[in-house]
Amino acid sequence: MPFVLGGLIIALIVVLIFMKTGGKNGDDTDMKTNTVNSDITEEEKPDKKTEKDSTEDTEKKDEKADKSTASDDQISDVDDQAPEPADVLEPESTEAEPETEPETEPETEEVEPTPSPTPTPIAVEFEDKDDYIETKSDVNLRVGPSTDTDIFENLQTAKRLKRTGYNKDWTRVIYKDTECYIYTPLVTGTFDEPTEDGNAAGGKQEGTAVLSTGVGTPNGHIVCIDPGHQTHGNNDKEPLGPGSSEMKAKVSSGTSGNVSGLPEYKLNLTVSLKLRDELIARGYTVVMTREINDVDISNSERAKIAADAGAQAFIRIHANSASDTSVNGVETICMTSENKYNSELYTASRSLSDSILNHVTSNTGAKKRYVWETDTMTGINWAEVPVTILEMGYMSNKDEEAKLIDDDYQNRIVLGIADGIDEFFK
Repeated sequence: MPFVLGGLIIALIVVLIFMKTGGKNGDDTDMKTNTVNSDITEEEKPDKKTEKDSTEDTEKKDEKADKSTASDDQISDVDDQAPEPADVLEPESTEAEPETEPETEPETEEVEPTPSPTPTPIAVEFEDKDDYIETKSDVNLRVGPSTDTDIFENLQTAKRLKRTGYNKDWTRVIYKDTECYIYTPLVTGTFDEPTEDGNAAGGKQEGTAVLSTGVGTPNGHIVCIDPGHQTHGNNDKEPLGPGSSEMKAKVSSGTSGNVSGLPEYKLNLTVSLKLRDELIARGYTVVMTREINDVDISNSERAKIAADAGAQAFIRIHANSASDTSVNGVETICMTSENKYNSELYTASRSLSDSILNHVTSNTGAKKRYVWETDTMTGINWAEVPVTILEMGYMSNKDEEAKLIDDDYQNRIVLGIADGIDEFFK
């Protein structure tokens, strides 16, 4: 009996040992199978962790630490090898690794652009002046001697302003106690006195010369410029030449552009003022028969202004017109060698006419017509110094008119005239 009892005890011990080893593994396998196939929710899973779970948790943390220094491709490989959620229960204290957000441009507020300041003009030299000028109407006064600077004010009506400085491009004036600048070709006349209301006087110039001394190196030559025509013609008569019984109208108002309607007398003055400034810069002394449009000066009186000033060349600026609108080109005019009033001036006048015609057409590319020799021009017949009339082009021709009213083309005309005068005096 004791042997039987001892055998049973030994068998029981063997069974218990077996249960503790092989039996436990079988139970765990069943438990895993049951967990995967059951409907138990995540919240209902047991919190107790086995030693295996704890070991796997530690390994996973090590994997996450490796991920923090891995490349994008390496991170993808690690994720693919991670265990399924049903195999491992993450400890509640472990935080999920945040997903990497794609880099985006930081949002910036739209800022309104700051207006560019008025450029500071480069240093410009001015001849000091202490007199008054009159402006055209509808012109701009600027804060600096450049079209790149701001407009201080637009003058809708012509004004008489104090002038403190001058060069061929810009005139420095005082307006509303402020120093301003006006483009010199927009100045119509110079005066010794102001007007009471500051507006242009509008009075007529009665044939008195306006003399400007050269600011360049003086070359000893005096040139008279006559801007042809005037605002209102004068049909009163005067002799065709000294002692002539033939009478002609004193002066006409000239032609006008077929397209623009610009009066010839305005075009003539604009170009003449530019020519004045160019000649002054070259050292000439210049006398103008007029510097405004509203004058009353006959053709014979204009010739007398040139003579009284001691001019050595008398340049009369005009534009042409024809009933045939296809006609175009530049020409000059002087007396014939048989002129009964001043034939002694023919050779010099023809030379002056040729020089100006050649240089103007060369500088502008305009058609060169010819020098017209005629004794029918009052202003030529009364001349006491070498004289020429420059017909700059045809205002009746649409294409040529467009050129004549263009600022750059006018400048090329002016340079051509000045070069012709230079050649004449050589």
